[in-house]
Amino acid sequence: MSHRRLIATAAVLAAGVAFIPGPALAADPPHATDGNPVRATAPTAAIPELRIFSSPASHAIRLPNPAGGVASSRATGSGRTIYAESQSTLLCSTDHGTGTQASPYCDLQNAVNAASPGDTVTFGGFFAESVTVKTSGISIVGDSVHGTRSRIDGLRDKPALLLDGVTGVTVSNLMATGYTTPAVQITQSSGITLDADNMHLFAGIGTGGSALAIDGTSSSITVSRSYADTGSWSLDTRGISIAPGASHITLASNVLADTGITATGVNGLDVAGNTIQRGCTSAIDIEGASSGVHLENNLLEDANTGTPFAMGYQSQCSAGGPGTAPWAPDIVVAAGSGTATTADYNDFAVYGSDATAPYSWAGTSYPTLTAFQTGTAQGAHDTLDSKEAAPVLLAPQGGLEVDVALQTGSAAINSANPDAPGEAASDFYGSSPYTSRGATQYLSTDAGLAVALSAQDTSAFGIELAVQQTTTYQGAVCSFDWGDGTTTSTALSGGANPPFPHRYAKAGTYTVTATVSDNAGNRMSNNVSVTTAGSEYTPYGPTRLLDTRYGIGAPAGQVGSDKMARVQIAGNGSIPSRVSAVVVNLTVTNPTDSGFITAYADGGVRPSTSNVNFTAGQTVPNMAIVPVGADGYIDLFNSGLASVDLIADVTGYFTQDAASGYTSLPPNRIVDTRNDSQVPGLGSIAAQVAGNGSVPPSGVTAVALNVTVTNPRSDGFLTVYPDGQDTPNASNVNYLSGQTIANSVVVPVGADGKIRIHNGGGLGADVVVDVVGYYSPDSKSAYLPIKPTRLLDTRDPKWTPGPLDPGNYIYMPFNDDQSSSTAVVLNTTVTDTKGGGFLTVSPDPNTLTQYDGTPAARPTRPNTSVLNWLPGQTVPNLVQASTGPTADGIIDFWNTGSGTINLVVDAFGFYQNY
Repeated sequence: MSHRRLIATAAVLAAGVAFIPGPALAADPPHATDGNPVRATAPTAAIPELRIFSSPASHAIRLPNPAGGVASSRATGSGRTIYAESQSTLLCSTDHGTGTQASPYCDLQNAVNAASPGDTVTFGGFFAESVTVKTSGISIVGDSVHGTRSRIDGLRDKPALLLDGVTGVTVSNLMATGYTTPAVQITQSSGITLDADNMHLFAGIGTGGSALAIDGTSSSITVSRSYADTGSWSLDTRGISIAPGASHITLASNVLADTGITATGVNGLDVAGNTIQRGCTSAIDIEGASSGVHLENNLLEDANTGTPFAMGYQSQCSAGGPGTAPWAPDIVVAAGSGTATTADYNDFAVYGSDATAPYSWAGTSYPTLTAFQTGTAQGAHDTLDSKEAAPVLLAPQGGLEVDVALQTGSAAINSANPDAPGEAASDFYGSSPYTSRGATQYLSTDAGLAVALSAQDTSAFGIELAVQQTTTYQGAVCSFDWGDGTTTSTALSGGANPPFPHRYAKAGTYTVTATVSDNAGNRMSNNVSVTTAGSEYTPYGPTRLLDTRYGIGAPAGQVGSDKMARVQIAGNGSIPSRVSAVVVNLTVTNPTDSGFITAYADGGVRPSTSNVNFTAGQTVPNMAIVPVGADGYIDLFNSGLASVDLIADVTGYFTQDAASGYTSLPPNRIVDTRNDSQVPGLGSIAAQVAGNGSVPPSGVTAVALNVTVTNPRSDGFLTVYPDGQDTPNASNVNYLSGQTIANSVVVPVGADGKIRIHNGGGLGADVVVDVVGYYSPDSKSAYLPIKPTRLLDTRDPKWTPGPLDPGNYIYMPFNDDQSSSTAVVLNTTVTDTKGGGFLTVSPDPNTLTQYDGTPAARPTRPNTSVLNWLPGQTVPNLVQASTGPTADGIIDFWNTGSGTINLVVDAFGFYQNY
């Protein structure tokens, strides 16, 4: 058997897709006689850059001890459940959906509009929209746990959530952000419950506003176990504001940071069991002629130099700090509200000389509790607290760290009035019994409990998660929420734990949450955002990004010898900023000497590989899949001996988001005009792709082709583009009269399932088109670009077998331990050609065991090609090469010419199924 083996080790690549066929030559060269295989080892290729994602223990959240039972934060209706998922999640890629779990609405407003009284809207993910609720009797529930809620970011000058003229509506597990307007606004509504929500007003200093605003026509509103802040303190900014005329309002077990509560002219207000870390203004401010107001069991902490939310502490205010406000008492009750307000069981954190007056009541400021109790007969059970609560991160990696965790020795511990008006049955975290003042129950915690996370990409869709945990107790158990709807749980050892693997179904960014519980019931949770290494494809164009002849994408003028052209990819047109690789057709024209072009990511080291090889006077195209630099550019370096013009046409790009995966196919010929009539000069033909050549009849976004022009009667070029579009200013194959030349093409498919091939030559030419793969949302393989790496150069003295003989082949195994890889993206170049011929690249049906042991059967070479040459030519072409049916993933490179050739193979990336 006459062949040579080239080993590409497992560290090299994982592989995969189609070998690219072209027309066969008129005569098939004779096969060489069988003989012993010649073996050689190729250099180890680069593997993809696998990133590490981490979240330190300082980002972890301490969760409540569930020993007393955890109250549910999901109040749901009795009717249907309507689902909504943001477009950043797997189930949504467009603004469509029917509201089922399998086909959710991709717009939260549409889901809310579809709800009827008794229905529950369950939503997940991040929504950038302003949602208005006008249907009564519904529930809106985020589908994640307390602390990592589903999120709405309101539009500028509009609240994230507006409840307008409704009754009996419940909203829970919502994270809402408002920009200069309230995050949540309630108008003309009654019977509203906000539970376990997070409301943030992104307001600059002095802009004013409230995180939650309740208007004066609303009544019977309950806000419980929720968080509110305004980002920074300012004089006229409040966490919760209640307008004159509102009635029967309950604020219970809430946490407010660097802000407070203002109610003006309210009729019936219970403020019970809240933790408020205030700024310069008061924590609770009752203004106007309010009545039926009860203030009990609250923990009030003045911001100070030691608190995480430090802006607005006393020395800043007295020095004319933000808003130039004086340092206000913790609780202010206006003269018109004093006779109809009661206050008791409140706990005040004090800071020596920096302490504030606890109360201003009916126009009189009381500097001490004793003075207040004597002067008003209120606050008999109020306490001063010298034990500051400990900071807790209230949203993972969100920076919301507030003093809420009671510490041993605090006066607030187990001293609350259980009969306080409006007192909640469970604390901020949902734990009961609930007997402490402030928003959280005192827990005997494991002081040594800590959780740090570190995740690393392992493959296109795989990660490994390392959990570093410490605990005073033993028997720690870790539960994982992988962010894709799957959960697992495992026991942790006292020492080092092995990393925990997980595989995602689609490319994307996911939030992984790990919760560690010790045998004393203490729980700590941390999360980390991970992005899969694999990229999926989005068709684009074809669109010309660079043409140095006319100043497109760069100043007009040739690229000199040893010079470089930078091409903007990210942000060019509608190409997104998070692009990882780009599919471009590169064309060299007007060279006055020989050379080659190398394409690579801007900012990286230029590799010793080539994408387009040329000689003087040639116009040479070649497709390339090029990694994109961190700045969004690629570089095209001219290693030639003279200046050249460069053209770059984009046909698609890859991102690490769910889009279209790749499926390889055996080569299928879908066009061969030699059997009919040529494509006329300046004319075009349409080719049916969907449902043809093993391509599915629907759902295909783009196809991978090998396009060959032969028998052209004039010079010209071919442009391949989606049917139904205008002919773009782009080219895929450039040819001379009488020339046979091939090029790889990835092209979007038209809405009618067809592509169109335009002949830019003045006279007719034959065209052969073979489909070798397709992209679709249902395809399983993702692309991993690598640093361009030379796998083989038969001219290298280290390659002792020398040039490849006619009829012989080199076989190269790619899947030593990467059996899920499906294709390798290679650039193949033939040079020093001693006769005419063509190169065939195809999967090998043998295994390494057969090659290394019993004689392997000689593979049957398919009658296809990836590039054609004449004597003395140097010809390159990209090939997305299938790794074939065996686990070893062997690819064969056949010389089907009439003389010897030198073969150069460069690797640029691979497709992988896991």
